[in-house]
Amino acid sequence: MRIRELDKQEVTAYLSRIITKDISLKNIPENNFPSQLVTNDIKKMIMTKYSVLTPVEIELALEMERYGEFEKKSEHYQFYGTEYIAEILKKYCAWKFKKANEHNLSRTPERQIEVKPDLEKIEQEFLKTILSEIKANKKFRYIECYLLLKDVPNRFKPTKKQYDLLFKQESDFLKLQNDKKNKDENDKIRLKKIIQNQKLSFEVLVRQRVENIIVCNWLNKTIIQNDKNR
Repeated sequence: MRIRELDKQEVTAYLSRIITKDISLKNIPENNFPSQLVTNDIKKMIMTKYSVLTPVEIELALEMERYGEFEKKSEHYQFYGTEYIAEILKKYCAWKFKKANEHNLSRTPERQIEVKPDLEKIEQEFLKTILSEIKANKKFRYIECYLLLKDVPNRFKPTKKQYDLLFKQESDFLKLQNDKKNKDENDKIRLKKIIQNQKLSFEVLVRQRVENIIVCNWLNKTIIQNDKNR
């Protein structure tokens, strides 16, 4: 089914996983990982501009780019952003149109082949990626796993007082980061990234970072700890 025909929450979760996977496979340095604001912007772009594609096609497009299957390679210059992904998806759509014409494929729904994503497998791969990042001692706030918050047992969740304190800490930390970036901003690529970030909610980013920490603490105290004790 196409993105516009699917549940928005499921699509968002699917896109988060394949974006995280793509970033990891492209060996982008951790300090150049896209912020959650940029990641959210990428997902918004896909769900509005490319809603006629299926989630599996989005993953296929990213895979084809990594494998060099398009005529021209898109350069990310160590900046994984919305424009970079949009360029890849434009190439995929052009490739798909060309292939359809070559094989004279019908556009009627009866002739279209639907590929249903294996959501359980995707969930397992996503969890595997998160666990590997925790084991690599990546900072919890930067591990995009907030979508797993619904799976965290209540006993591993902070009290309201603890949550408010964590929220304030992350809010203050992010403000310091932004202040430093604004002072040091010289090149156009980083400036563009800051402008993109400012279009989206600061509060949403802080909340997601807090939820990242909660999920990572849970996984670290359960799955990671159990692996160490074996």
